[in-house]
Amino acid sequence: MAQARPPSKGGFTAVHAWMIGFVFLWLTVTVLLVWLYTDQEGLRKDMDDLRARNDQLNRSKNDVDRHREETAMLAIGEEGIEVDDVRAKITAVLNQIVEDAVVEDTSVYETAALLPATSALYEDFKGERSQRLAAEARATDAETSLGELVDAHAALKDQFDQATAAIKGQVDEIESSRATYAANRDKEVDDFSREMDETRQRHSRDAQNHRNTLAAEVQRREELEARHATLQDKVGELQIKPGALLTLRSSDGEVVLARPGDRAVYIGLGEAHHLTSGLQFAVYPAAGIPADGRAKARIEVTRIHEKTAECEVVWLDEAEVIVVGDVVANPVYDPSKPLKFLVVGEFDMDSDGRDDPHGADQIKGMIREWGGEVLDALSSRIDFVVAGYAPVAPPTVVTTDRTRDAGAEERERLHQRRLSEHNQLVASAQELSIPILTQDVLLRFLGY
Repeated sequence: MAQARPPSKGGFTAVHAWMIGFVFLWLTVTVLLVWLYTDQEGLRKDMDDLRARNDQLNRSKNDVDRHREETAMLAIGEEGIEVDDVRAKITAVLNQIVEDAVVEDTSVYETAALLPATSALYEDFKGERSQRLAAEARATDAETSLGELVDAHAALKDQFDQATAAIKGQVDEIESSRATYAANRDKEVDDFSREMDETRQRHSRDAQNHRNTLAAEVQRREELEARHATLQDKVGELQIKPGALLTLRSSDGEVVLARPGDRAVYIGLGEAHHLTSGLQFAVYPAAGIPADGRAKARIEVTRIHEKTAECEVVWLDEAEVIVVGDVVANPVYDPSKPLKFLVVGEFDMDSDGRDDPHGADQIKGMIREWGGEVLDALSSRIDFVVAGYAPVAPPTVVTTDRTRDAGAEERERLHQRRLSEHNQLVASAQELSIPILTQDVLLRFLGY
């Protein structure tokens, strides 16, 4: 057998090179094998991860498909339809609802949101159902009422039939008694004609008596109008109301005897003319009473005879003289009867610009003193109204703190009441055509 040649000592042989190469090759192969093995495990792990993720994606896709189909089924009741188709069909239905305008509020249907639209439709359905139930209830009530009305109508028909039968019986009775009534009527007509003739005759007598009474009243009215005209002439334009001026004024008498410078004069009035002692007259020129009523003198009756009276001159204008023919007048005197007066308002007797508390009493005293009669209320019997000033408003009392007096309102109400009464009396006198004298006019007629 061949034996290997022993290596030579101390030299690098081919064996050495081959061994070194073999070791190097073995290490390289080992490293490659280790690297390949390690990389294959990583790839296997990645493959397992990819396979697990793929399985998960497949399950998710299946879930999505299932949910999509369930959603489509819930939305439109169809399977195997795409989302865009579902949305298109829902949008078409909602647009149709908006276009039809059957629902009052369509704002919720203008989008493709199915749940709000469904909720709105359900609310509308509930409202319609409530109305339908209410309508059904009303219909039931109406049927019940109709049944009651039908029953009531049947009852009324029965009553009507009974009433008709009763009326028919009454008609028969009336027809049977008509002949008797006709006979009685003829007799009553004859009696009524006779009574009418008697009534006509009685009315003729009454009418004649009424005409006679009316004629007497007309004559009395004419006499009153003539007397009223005389009083109007006596007052003239001095009435405090609008109207035509009266230029003709009447006097009560005239001076029949007078001597210049003598304090005694005689007038043509006496006991026959109801003259009273102390009565005063204003003296005017023979031409008549002037427009302003200003007298030339004032005289007072001192002695009365049958048809004349002696008077004393109380006052005489310095530029005047009393002569025979001068006329005398007194507004409170009438030769036929005492005149009646009504005194209203407030009077300033001392001409100080303020109302006298007793001014009205003084005027009334003058009228009574000179033969007139003073009444307390306005009536057609009044011959003259003596009207003073309207009540003046009371002054306002101001306290230290510049507040109104507590009694100011009460005084104001009292003033307004007195003012209203005064104005009403004057207006009523004007309506009754009663002559109205002011304080100045009355005093001038009396010679003041």
